[in-house]
Amino acid sequence: MPSALIRQDLRQADAHQLAQVYFQAAVAEAEQARRRLDAMIALQSHDLQAMARTAAAFVDNLTLVTGNEWVTGKPLAEAMEQTESLYERVPPARALRLRLMSAWSSQDPESFDALFTAAAGDPGAADHVRDLFVYALEWSQAKTVSSVNPQSLVNAVCKALKEHGPSMWAWKRPAA
Repeated sequence: MPSALIRQDLRQADAHQLAQVYFQAAVAEAEQARRRLDAMIALQSHDLQAMARTAAAFVDNLTLVTGNEWVTGKPLAEAMEQTESLYERVPPARALRLRLMSAWSSQDPESFDALFTAAAGDPGAADHVRDLFVYALEWSQAKTVSSVNPQSLVNAVCKALKEHGPSMWAWKRPAA
């Protein structure tokens, strides 16, 4: 339970500051984190895109899956033989997440940004956009259950925030 001082500081923070705090807290408190996603999804598109890059970088640091394997679940040679479309195999929200992670792990940030911007601009795709963040939470939970040091997960998300997140924002000091 956050102390009264922390709750007061959070009430005075900007939306992007809250999003960063919530994303870091999501790693440490994965069970309650899904309810906090609404605050992140409500960010303006540029801010939300920075948080999406952070989530993708965080997940990418936790897994060995890369590029096409995200979409197909198979190495590239085997994937070339697959005839079934991604959208025929998985729900649309998961298809977007798989394509986003494929682009990110392939070190193709332009494709990542284009996919995410298109989804974030579609009012009917809120669940699709949310799925990337839910997936980051699921990875956090899975790693926590498998006895990974929670501090290493917090360090991983902080590293992702520093490298890809909205680091250009100045944090406001709360009024005394």
